Amino acid sequence: MYNTKTKVATNTTWFTIALILQKLIAFAYFTYLARVLGAENLGIYIFALSFMAIFSIVIDFGLSNFITREVAKEQSDAQKLYSNVLSFKVISSLIAIGLIVFFINILNYPELTRQLVYLAAILMVIESLVLSSFAIVRGYHNLKYESFGTIGVQVIVSILGVTVLQFTEDIRLLMGVLIVGNLANLIYVTYLIIRKLNLKIKLQFNFYYWRNIFLIVLPFALAAGFNKIYGAFDQVLLSKLASDLSLGYYAVAYKLTFSLQFLPLALVAALYPAMSTYYKEDKQMLNKSFTRAVYYLIILTIPLSAGIIILAKEFVLSLYTVEFAASILPLQILISSLFFLFINFPLGSLLNASDKQRKNTINIALAMIFNIVMNVVLIPKHQEIGAAISSTISTIFLFCLGIIAVRNIIKIDIWYLIKIFVKTLIVSLIMVVIIYLLKDGLYWLMAAIIGFAVYLVGQVFIGTIKKRDIRQMFNSFRRKDI
Repeated sequence: MYNTKTKVATNTTWFTIALILQKLIAFAYFTYLARVLGAENLGIYIFALSFMAIFSIVIDFGLSNFITREVAKEQSDAQKLYSNVLSFKVISSLIAIGLIVFFINILNYPELTRQLVYLAAILMVIESLVLSSFAIVRGYHNLKYESFGTIGVQVIVSILGVTVLQFTEDIRLLMGVLIVGNLANLIYVTYLIIRKLNLKIKLQFNFYYWRNIFLIVLPFALAAGFNKIYGAFDQVLLSKLASDLSLGYYAVAYKLTFSLQFLPLALVAALYPAMSTYYKEDKQMLNKSFTRAVYYLIILTIPLSAGIIILAKEFVLSLYTVEFAASILPLQILISSLFFLFINFPLGSLLNASDKQRKNTINIALAMIFNIVMNVVLIPKHQEIGAAISSTISTIFLFCLGIIAVRNIIKIDIWYLIKIFVKTLIVSLIMVVIIYLLKDGLYWLMAAIIGFAVYLVGQVFIGTIKKRDIRQMFNSFRRKDI
């Protein structure tokens, strides 16, 4: 038992550090790309990746978690599973590429955009193979190698990308850089599978076996597919219904907002196993664990949203230059939904932990449809601002669906959470006033630090944050008994 707990804790530590480093490097690289390429070329680049993401669901089909689970249960079946997954991806890759080629041509995009999408299709296949291969490695209870790969591919892409941009701004070469980086990761994980796990690269077409797998993973595949469409379709629509320039402006605001998602992901990763156990054994503790998760996210998201809204201009102009001034308002709109965006994570996790995966999938599907309709209505007239409004309203819509569903499972302590929300909002407004008064006289980052310090002191003073809360929040990210 001790060895198992130690291995889980070690894996969690390695992968969490890798994700944080990867996101920091990726954010810095994206910022550099935006500054060098400009809004319009950035928009074309982001469109190709978003268009590819939509069709990647045809290849992945939500298999990764299933692969890891099955290998972890019975490692002797790893070869059979690996061979069949590879065989399936040969067929699914051809189908996905065919769909991409068909739709990008029927939509009549310019030659440069089509070429980028073709390159993105190659990237899609490589990324899918990497994902499934590391899912096999995860089944052997080792995330250290995947952690190295996660950081390594981002380092390779960043170094090569910056080097390429010293000589040319050809975005086709930048897409090639992504292909090279991910191909290196595929070679690396394939080496691990052959040398460390003693598996062989061979194809096995067992269609009866495939059918049984698909019946199991279908609900999760649908949820993953809806999520990808929900997250990428607005950018595709923005390119088609407005312009690549508008997409470039929106991409900056979107990147800044959604790069923060690792925060609720880390919290949910710590709480989800406990939620699953409590649902079966202790409903009262399930209520408490969900309430504590929402509490943590309230005191995190409200000041974060308020601070970014008041400093959006300084933030965008400092990082991306005046060319991206049009990104300021979309950023303020998107970041205003941060509270609902973050709370949707524990809502979805609670539904999954309570065997309500189907309900969660339906909610995501409804939010996806709602988001597409809103974008079609708002983008032609309001461009990137319309896309930001659509995303914000859709996020709130998904939140409402989640709350309704969760209230049928647990009794939410609404008044306690409202009290925490109001207190946090008051202290956050004080923080905003201080930042506003200081940001012109001081460097804006220093004003933000002082304002956040005042926020923490204020929360402790009014009793919203206690030493016990800080200790529990810290423990939720490092607990070793999950």
